[in-house]
Amino acid sequence: MDGNRRYARKRQRVASSGHVSGFYRLAKVLEWCNDLGIGNVSVFAFAINNFNRTPEEVQTLMDLAESKLRELAEKSDLVQRHGVRICVIGNRSLLSQGVQEAAEFAEQKTMHNRGMRLNICFPYSATDEISSAIRKVVEDVDACKLQHAEIDEKALESRLQIPGPDLDILVRTSGQIRFSNYMLWQSVKMAYIRFVDVFWPDFSFFHMVCILISWQLAYNDIQRRKQLRK
Repeated sequence: MDGNRRYARKRQRVASSGHVSGFYRLAKVLEWCNDLGIGNVSVFAFAINNFNRTPEEVQTLMDLAESKLRELAEKSDLVQRHGVRICVIGNRSLLSQGVQEAAEFAEQKTMHNRGMRLNICFPYSATDEISSAIRKVVEDVDACKLQHAEIDEKALESRLQIPGPDLDILVRTSGQIRFSNYMLWQSVKMAYIRFVDVFWPDFSFFHMVCILISWQLAYNDIQRRKQLRK
């Protein structure tokens, strides 16, 4: 969900207005995903290195997250009508108590929902996710829950923060052609990657449909390449 600040600057608005616009675009995109039968959606809401931004902007994002997590879980039509389950992914120890409580509230409120799963990565980085999984492997070996001979790709993957199924499509908005430390492990397993030259609040249904059609056209080749990896 990249490009919120540049979206605001382009319209000569404060950065916080861009983040608010980004939230409302997320709500709309989730409706499209649900209507199209997409079962799992992960969004990069806040990177760990975003804490290096100005204290004012970080606080604005934290306040927005705290209020919107509760709003999503309690008042969102998508959650109420379609049973979306909310999961907050990342290193929560870096968050304030209020945001941690909001994340816990959203998860508890929707934990029994059986609709689309929404993974909100906040705060997250792929390197932190992978290093955390490695620490869990070491801890499980020390606790005799895992044998050395059992340490393999699947053992590490099962301890990642973002659960399966395999990632099908990764989309980055704003025209930046880089991963920015997002879902690196998941992306290497033949995910279909698209970089879209549009700010996140301007991301439209047309953009989404074009990506899905191009993925469908590439689907057979992707599956063939996955088989070669096995």
